[in-house]
Amino acid sequence: MTRCVVTVVLAIALLAAPPAARPNGEQPPSAVQQPSTRFERFVLSGCSPCVKESHQVKKVAISPLTIPAFPRFKAGTRSRAGEIAFEVVRAWELGHAGRQLLAVRVALSVAAVQSNELFRIAVGVLDAEEVGALADAVSEMAKAAAAALPDAGADSIDIDFHGGSLRVGVIRIRGDAVAYIQAGDVPTLALRPVWEVPGVTLYIPVSELPALTAAIAEVMAKMQRLRGN
Repeated sequence: MTRCVVTVVLAIALLAAPPAARPNGEQPPSAVQQPSTRFERFVLSGCSPCVKESHQVKKVAISPLTIPAFPRFKAGTRSRAGEIAFEVVRAWELGHAGRQLLAVRVALSVAAVQSNELFRIAVGVLDAEEVGALADAVSEMAKAAAAALPDAGADSIDIDFHGGSLRVGVIRIRGDAVAYIQAGDVPTLALRPVWEVPGVTLYIPVSELPALTAAIAEVMAKMQRLRGN
């Protein structure tokens, strides 16, 4: 009888134990994170049959620029021209139009080295409720980039906004400032230096941040119109 009890206890303990982490820190398949936005979670698990709409709003052309003296970058390195495309997406359950959610999808593209053809490098999504905060943050970053920040003795100063799978910021290194936008796994992006994730980063001249703010304002206006439909 005792042997049976021990066997049952061991079996329960093994079933209750969390899956082991992989040596490289990668999470096992059962520990895959849920989508980072309410919109994506709604589409996946709260909306079926689901109607999904896409509304193109604005494309902002980004000029190339000389990148500040980032580690691992050669002096005078030039970024490539690019484009930021803003798209409002809406989803609702068929037959229940009142159950709907809105979000903005932001696609980042850069120009090919040998031509002006654009190719996409990353896409981020931000819930509608956070778009106003994004607009305010980008506007304040533009002011901060234009102003002389107090010298705190730091090698670099990074100001950023992050939400959903989108991160926007301004980094100043030894007096040189550049803006950037990234899309992807924000918890990972926010904890790494900007220059360590080149594949999902588009650099932006700080002088073009007002155009970015204006595009976000158009996104907000489009969302307001869709809510009225």
